[in-house]
Amino acid sequence: MRRPRAFAGLVMVMTPTLLAACSDSPAPTESARVTLPASALASQGPKHVGAIVAHDSCEPDSFNAAVGEGTCINPGRTTFEEFIGELAATQTVQSWKFSPLDATAQRGKDMLAVNVGGEEHTFTPVRQFGGGFIDILNQLSGNPVPAPECLNIPGLDFVEGGEKSLISGAALAAVAGPNGIARVECCIHPWMRTEVQLK
Repeated sequence: MRRPRAFAGLVMVMTPTLLAACSDSPAPTESARVTLPASALASQGPKHVGAIVAHDSCEPDSFNAAVGEGTCINPGRTTFEEFIGELAATQTVQSWKFSPLDATAQRGKDMLAVNVGGEEHTFTPVRQFGGGFIDILNQLSGNPVPAPECLNIPGLDFVEGGEKSLISGAALAAVAGPNGIARVECCIHPWMRTEVQLK
């Protein structure tokens, strides 16, 4: 079981000012990743409805050199330096996204989480969108206050590139507001978000 990357390699490309502002962030030390192989998902039959798909475009050589071996496992086009540059300039990285942005699901039914990117992502139900657990990415994306659900690092479901998992229907219902909208975000890349209307 892989631990989530703490993006320690960011220090190689960040300005001293940004580093000073973010140096108090502790790196996560433990995680629980519960992913299911495709065969396990298939055997569960129709217990899930709809899907949220995570996309990214990490270029393995630059990401693995900057962050750590195994950070990016599928070939993409965006170098680590381009990723940081776009995030610093726009508070988002266009190729790092969830689709769809708005989804519909039956209350109480699980949703499928599919990671077609090269990095690992979380598909975390949150009451309100916020930052994740990597402070420097929170600051650069304009999400300085983490979503409380993203601070429970051992309880997060880390889905590696090419893997699938389930988003619990009970967890979606627990964070849904009176209007029936639940929010799902990546606690690593907090600009990756989907709103789910529960019916």
